[in-house]
Amino acid sequence: TCPPLVDGQPETADNGAWVPKTTQVLQDGSIQFGDKETGITIPPNTIDRIIMCSGYDYEFPFLNDDSNLDVQFPDGERRVKPLYRQLWHAHHPNLAFVGLPHSILPFPFFELQAEAVCATWTAASVLPSVEDRLNAAQQDSVSCGGVPNGRIQDTHYLGNAQWDYCRDLAKTAGIYDADMEGYISVNKEIYDAANGLRKGGFPGGPDTYRSFMFDRDFVNHEYSLVEPAEVRETSIA
Repeated sequence: TCPPLVDGQPETADNGAWVPKTTQVLQDGSIQFGDKETGITIPPNTIDRIIMCSGYDYEFPFLNDDSNLDVQFPDGERRVKPLYRQLWHAHHPNLAFVGLPHSILPFPFFELQAEAVCATWTAASVLPSVEDRLNAAQQDSVSCGGVPNGRIQDTHYLGNAQWDYCRDLAKTAGIYDADMEGYISVNKEIYDAANGLRKGGFPGGPDTYRSFMFDRDFVNHEYSLVEPAEVRETSIA
């Protein structure tokens, strides 16, 4: 979130300015950031290029109409359907899409997806009926992922919804127990701590949060934050 303007001017660093959300590009070439009362208007001929960061679409060139699988990834929707639990094709559960969700802790998440897929493909675990899978897929496609009142483009956004999703995957894989709960819980704590270190920094500025490390105790399900040397030296000074 952009900090409040000071005397009508945005916070700057080097050659960057942290401005409010773009609200309007006017015919004379000026650009309005934020509302007219509390925002700022950049006059014409001061901005050379506008880069539209609109996200990306999913594409699977090896799947097409000839595949006869009824898998869809429409342009502009940034999602794949119909999927059961954002992983298995609802009609054809022997086709799975590992790694679609975003805003997650990636590799532990993908590993649990793979465990769940392996369990169903080896008959160690059984998925619900086709009807139930299709109903769940339809519900998931209109619930907009982990964003309350979100857009269809947020279908694969999970955020805080990822932790219960991971628990469900572990249960499907038959590996959910006290140790797995500890593993998932500490993952969440580290994820939240890293997210807290990342937020508030100037966009495009130094990614100092990447220098922090987490020392994890897998036995006691605990972790400690290890500050980088330059941060410790600054604190001491």
